[in-house]
Amino acid sequence: MEKSDKSFDRWDILLVSLLAGCVLLLYGRTLTPGLLPGDGGEFQTLAYLLGHTHPTGYPVYLALAKLLTFLPLGDVAYRVNLFSAVMGALAVGGVYLLGRLLTDYRAIPFVGALALAVSPTFWSQAVIAEVYTAGAAFFVFILLALLWWARSGSARALFAAGLLGGLSLGVHMSVALLAPAAILFVVTTSVVQKTAKAVTTNLKTAVLGALTGLAITIIIFWLIDWHNPPANYFNSVIEPSRSAWGLAAEDVNGPFDRLLFGWSARQFRPFMFANMEDIMPQQAADYWHNLPTELAWSLIVLAAVGAIYLLMRQWRTAVLLLVALFTQLFYFFNYEIWDLYVFYIPSYVILVLLAVAGMGGVADGGQKLLQREKAGWLLDVGIAAAVFIFAIYPTFQPQQEAVVAGNVPFAFDEYPVYNETLLPIARATVLDLPDNSIVFTDWDMMWPYYYAAVVENGRTDLTFIETYPADDQDAVAASVLEYVATHIADQPIYFTEREPALQEAGYQFSPTRMGPTRLVKIREE
Repeated sequence: MEKSDKSFDRWDILLVSLLAGCVLLLYGRTLTPGLLPGDGGEFQTLAYLLGHTHPTGYPVYLALAKLLTFLPLGDVAYRVNLFSAVMGALAVGGVYLLGRLLTDYRAIPFVGALALAVSPTFWSQAVIAEVYTAGAAFFVFILLALLWWARSGSARALFAAGLLGGLSLGVHMSVALLAPAAILFVVTTSVVQKTAKAVTTNLKTAVLGALTGLAITIIIFWLIDWHNPPANYFNSVIEPSRSAWGLAAEDVNGPFDRLLFGWSARQFRPFMFANMEDIMPQQAADYWHNLPTELAWSLIVLAAVGAIYLLMRQWRTAVLLLVALFTQLFYFFNYEIWDLYVFYIPSYVILVLLAVAGMGGVADGGQKLLQREKAGWLLDVGIAAAVFIFAIYPTFQPQQEAVVAGNVPFAFDEYPVYNETLLPIARATVLDLPDNSIVFTDWDMMWPYYYAAVVENGRTDLTFIETYPADDQDAVAASVLEYVATHIADQPIYFTEREPALQEAGYQFSPTRMGPTRLVKIREE
């Protein structure tokens, strides 16, 4: 069934508002209430302070999350968690609108969007301070702008797709993997106009949008670099341990150097395409094994049906989604990193969209079989109800008790888990440290310490440093010894454990306690 109109009507606006609002309430009900360790604590701290984060930098994410830190709700940590919930709800709403462009039904895309909303990994990232729901929202709205352009011919929509693509580089770099599919879609759709000028004009519009988004992203990065709060990734990770990456002090002195370091993902390159023959099959098998825990088997089957149906009815859209899916999976099947499962979220978005197309195809087939056009709404509601009962609710049900109780429903072993004692421990430690102290600690605690020190207490005199920042090295970098030698005469220096390299360099250890935390103070002989 082809849609005859070229705009969303008031029912669509009502349904997408209801959907996004309900999903936001769900995420708000199960939102992590406070400070997180690791990356979550980093984003909570640096969204407030506007300082550089770990690669790839995420400047647009920080700028957007910063807006929510002004809300009079909870503390800063809670507000940055809430930003993930807001972006997750927007992504889910965008999936509904995409579904409306793929089918002529309303209940079917509504229930398809719900499938993404309750997918465990997506939901888990919507209740903590992280970049993945924001990345998903940009991914969804780039697709929406592209499909809207293909339907309406609006140059503004095509420009918007490029703009969001350029901005997405400051949210999560994985969104850039959509580019090959998007370019192919623009070219194939333009060819329908049967003029080379149409292809050139449309590509120029998309590229202009992308360059505009890229320029804005770089400007935001530069402003953060210029702002340079004492707590930032380069001060606390790169500068002390620069030799771990073969860097000299001058190699990251300028903003362009820091941008290049972040955007080249230098810290993570050893884990990309390192051993394709062994890693790719294993990670593909793991993905397939875990997929039914994210989307029920019935939805996976419907996604296959939807891919075939779209190839027959809207082949350019089918190619867009399938090329985007396989590009994502090919890249991440060759990326051996501990939290890989969160990188698969865009693939779940695509599979849900294909499942919506599959449900629409089944409904269209039912109408032809019944030879009654008015049966469309009954098939729409009936198929959506069946999918909700047999696919959506079973995925939601394990979290139902947590939702009723208002608790955080996920505690993955692979990801830092909220602990209500974290902030009191960090706070007590920080308040006990002498002026101008330097503390070498692990990644999980470094940002909670900074949060307690700078965000809560305004103690900008304290410096916290990650002891082992290079994931492929298990010893302190040689430049750490230089850093200690440079500062030990003027500042007290502490480590969370006795480092053999320091002992070999002739330093002595004095066990001490700061609040509830055991540290060792470094002193010269």
